[in-house]
Amino acid sequence: MSESTFSVAGSSKNVVQHDARHTLAISVAFVEIITVGVSTYLAFIAYHLIVWNGLPDTISYGWICTGLAVMYGTICLADRQYDFLGTEWNHRSLSRGAIALIVAFAFLLAFMFVTATVTAYSRGTFLVQLAVALPVQVLTRALLWRAVEMARKRAYWRAPGVVVLVFPGVEKPQWILEQLSSRLEEVRQIHRLEQHRVDAQLKKILRDSRILQCESMLILFDVDSMNAVSRAVDMLSELPVKVQLLPTGMLGLMHCSRVGYFGRARVLEIAAGPRWVADRLLKRALDLIVASAAGLVMMPFMLLVAVLIKLDSPGPVLFRQVRHGFNNKPIKVLKFRTMATQLGEAEFRQATKGDDRITRVGKILRRTNIDELPQLLNVLRGEMSLVGPRPHAVSHNEMFDGHVARLSRRHNVKPGITGWAQVNGLRGETDTIEKMQARIEHDLYYIDNWSFTFDLKILIQTVLSRKSYENAY
Repeated sequence: MSESTFSVAGSSKNVVQHDARHTLAISVAFVEIITVGVSTYLAFIAYHLIVWNGLPDTISYGWICTGLAVMYGTICLADRQYDFLGTEWNHRSLSRGAIALIVAFAFLLAFMFVTATVTAYSRGTFLVQLAVALPVQVLTRALLWRAVEMARKRAYWRAPGVVVLVFPGVEKPQWILEQLSSRLEEVRQIHRLEQHRVDAQLKKILRDSRILQCESMLILFDVDSMNAVSRAVDMLSELPVKVQLLPTGMLGLMHCSRVGYFGRARVLEIAAGPRWVADRLLKRALDLIVASAAGLVMMPFMLLVAVLIKLDSPGPVLFRQVRHGFNNKPIKVLKFRTMATQLGEAEFRQATKGDDRITRVGKILRRTNIDELPQLLNVLRGEMSLVGPRPHAVSHNEMFDGHVARLSRRHNVKPGITGWAQVNGLRGETDTIEKMQARIEHDLYYIDNWSFTFDLKILIQTVLSRKSYENAY
């Protein structure tokens, strides 16, 4: 049997004799709950003493702050934020903790509304408590997580051990593990299985694994090993460990996969973008709120732009072009007209640098992205989103169809007014396959790594980043 090990964590002389994970988890949860409760109560006291020169006696803010803190801790527990058993236990911990606190405040308001006590809860107190508790919670979480990590490095708690089984046909297993995990010291052993000795090797691994401090068995395999993998899973089920299956031929898709159901059977679903109902509702709510607010605030400005376009050159104010939307469905995308004459769809030609069709006002509109503002109406209609892959003209897509891989996969989400490609400077003319490929890669990265905070980041960069205005002509 060919065998290698990333670290000596599996050797008997280095085995950690104690595991304080559960004590640490309880301690971290307790400290955070206390911190939230104390910070919100102190914020209440400071606000009322400064603004009202005294404390109210209408409702007990002490019990309110206690309930809020307990609610926050419950949400974090439900979200498994104190679960140190996972290999990436601190993944996005700061943002998840902040969201948990905001949700706790929302639940508090809902509870007080139902119990008809919300009118006694000062709005000023609520805003001050949220403004104080949020940064305090984020700072506390950061400090606690650093302390937990130091405790791990000093062996006060051990990371969950992993034994890796590599089936025939899998190449470069160490490289695969390095790409997937930031903590390779958790790997106790790597076993390379041989084609004709799999069963004998598994029996030995079964005996040896009982004395190792491991909590999961990771199986790397390809499609030709399915029968052997099934036997291995059956044998390893005798151990009190998690058996994890990783088909190496699907590594590129695993990061956007989830466990779903077909009838009563669990299946592996490959999806991307906002996958859960809550995610889709959150993204749609952002679209509606921002598009409505921006449309109302900027209405006078857009009317001024419309007047300037009419004075600058003859023709309509708006330009409508058929482009591909969600699931390749054709949609009519709106833009402020920036050219003196517009070609028909059959004569599609991208704007180029120094294009003589672009009007004087059009140059300014295109350089500043103002020509995209009418697409707020597309967003309100549900045809587009604020953030997503920029929609291409139908003829433009047909030019590259068959030449750029996974071109249509960018249509698995709604197109956006701005996107990850645009804030990275990939705007303007795509006259080569290389330029189009670079844009597609950024669009697919956005789809596969979508999150609500990712959308917010792109929106901020669209306004503030210099790259967002590159190649705009």
